[in-house]
Amino acid sequence: MAEAMPRSARISLKDVRASVKRMQTEGERLVGRIRRDAQTLISRTRREAVTDLLGDARKFEQAIRKRAEKTIQDIEGRRARIIASLEEQATRLVETVVKRLNLVTEDEVKDLRKRIAHLERRLDQLAAGKEKAA
Repeated sequence: MAEAMPRSARISLKDVRASVKRMQTEGERLVGRIRRDAQTLISRTRREAVTDLLGDARKFEQAIRKRAEKTIQDIEGRRARIIASLEEQATRLVETVVKRLNLVTEDEVKDLRKRIAHLERRLDQLAAGKEKAA
C-alpha cells in the first residue's frame, strides 16, 4: 500500500537532510555576517550597537517564524493528502473484501427490512380478511 502513494506526498530522508544542510549553511553565513557586523559596530556607541543587534534579532526571529509556519503548512498539506490517499485505498480494499465474501451491504439490509415489513402488513391484512370471512 505504501508504494501506491504518490511520490510527492512522501517526505524523504534525503529531503530532510538537504533542508537541514541548507539551514546549517545559512546559519553559518549568518554567524559570519554577525561577526563582520560586530566588528563594524565596535566603533559605534554601545546604545546604537544594542539597538541594531536587537533589530537584527527581531528580523531573524520573524524570518525563522515565517519559514517555520510555511514548513508546518506544507507538512499539514502533505499529511492531508496522505490521509486522503490511505482512506481511499482502505475503502477500495474493504469493498473488494466485502464483494469477495459475498456479504450484504447496508443498503441491501435496509431494502430487505422494508420488504419484510411490507409482507408482514400484507399477512396481517390477509389474516384480518379471513377472520371477517369466518
